[in-house]
Amino acid sequence: MKRILAIVMLLVCEGFAFGQATKSYLIADYNEKDLAFLQAKCRQASLDMSLSVLANRVATDSKHVSPKPSKHLLKQGVLKLQLPMNESQDEFAVYHSDIFKIPSTINVLQIDDELITYRTMETAGNIHLLYHCTRGAFGSKKSAHAKNAVVYKLWDSPERTLLPDLELQDQMAQAEAKKLAKSNIPLLVFNDLKSYGYCEQGDLAIGHFLDTIRKYNPDKILQGDLLTPMSAQRLERVNENQLWNASMRTKIIETLDEKQDFYRKRQMPWMIGNFQILLSDKNRPATTYEELEWFLSKAAAYDAGFGLIFDAETMRKHGLTPIFLKAVNIWETLRLAGVFSEAQKEQFKDPYGNWHIAKENDSTYSLYAEHISRRFFCNFEDDTWEWNSPYKSRFALQIAVEGKGSISELNFRTPNGILYFPCTLKAGQYLVYDFNGTACITDQDFNIVNEVIPQGVSILDEGISEVTFTCEVKPQDKQQPRVTVRYYTHDTPETIILKPVP
Repeated sequence: MKRILAIVMLLVCEGFAFGQATKSYLIADYNEKDLAFLQAKCRQASLDMSLSVLANRVATDSKHVSPKPSKHLLKQGVLKLQLPMNESQDEFAVYHSDIFKIPSTINVLQIDDELITYRTMETAGNIHLLYHCTRGAFGSKKSAHAKNAVVYKLWDSPERTLLPDLELQDQMAQAEAKKLAKSNIPLLVFNDLKSYGYCEQGDLAIGHFLDTIRKYNPDKILQGDLLTPMSAQRLERVNENQLWNASMRTKIIETLDEKQDFYRKRQMPWMIGNFQILLSDKNRPATTYEELEWFLSKAAAYDAGFGLIFDAETMRKHGLTPIFLKAVNIWETLRLAGVFSEAQKEQFKDPYGNWHIAKENDSTYSLYAEHISRRFFCNFEDDTWEWNSPYKSRFALQIAVEGKGSISELNFRTPNGILYFPCTLKAGQYLVYDFNGTACITDQDFNIVNEVIPQGVSILDEGISEVTFTCEVKPQDKQQPRVTVRYYTHDTPETIILKPVP
């Protein structure tokens, strides 16, 4: 009875009662030097603070692996050596087993006190041939092994760590639970509960793990990513750890109605997944403002909480951090206040729809339907495009320069006049022009490099407009820069009134 009352109190304290919205949260790692910084940012965004917990990962440089591997590393199954093996062999054979069908990340085998990794494997009849092996892996000791010696294939994780068996997992869980008890962060998030059940105890092991955490953290909210008979009795919240990004728009939306109904029937708080804010690297651009608002509109559509993955380094280096935090604050304030109408929520569900909210004052907000164009690629010879806007509006721009070289003296000619930017835009930079008529040059993470004073008119008519783009091009190493242009328009806003809490 005490536990039931405790759960009810926790849910009420965090703003959830069945049929009401669940507050969202920032996912942080346990790092003392960043916690105060992240907590301050959470307050700016009206987010709860959470700790992401992985208490069953055995690092390959830990005392359980090197120099003598523990007997309690979790085994996928048992194999046998086909032939004797000396200390220097980098390929060998084991008898056939179906355990090789279980996916692995780092492919670790344990023979006595030696760990061996293999890079490739092929099957021939009743044996598996293992090639490109590393003997004495992770600091273990190379040794010779007899024919038919027992070989264990070990469980590993996507983080390139090993997993413990139930005995070692209990020890690790207890140590982690005691450490978490020293933190004043009220929400603990477990994003890979399934892996705690890989041992022979299955779902019982998941329940035992959560009981250990609860024993030392009786007042904290426990949230997991998996609903099972054992976890359902021990978790206050479930968030399935679905990571959102713009490329998955339609795929995710298709399943949300079913998931929302599933959790409503089980009287569990509805969580929509996680969104990660990223810096740019060689494989992807930095997260944009419109990507975040697109996600926030989907959380509002389903009246669902979410996890925001926004680490301290990214917060410090991303140029849009203050704008991101403000956007989260606005959308979450309105969602939790229940001000969005059912008609607006249905509109937000459109996977291709984009929305922007601007705060006018403490009680008045403007909601804009926003059109975001595809990217237009410049060839610097005949860059005349047909821009199709569903609204008559001012337009905003984002111009990206990649590769080598630079462009300058940027001109956009529309049926309503010319818009001119007297600046030089180098490779690796953006020109960002907003609806207020202000412009700046930024780096790839949207940190401002220079302010730009634009000249001219930036109005698009509803429908198709012929737009011509010209600029001066300065190649480098005989290579022209790659330039892309994207424009934005928006509809006449709807007014949203936030009534004060009595």
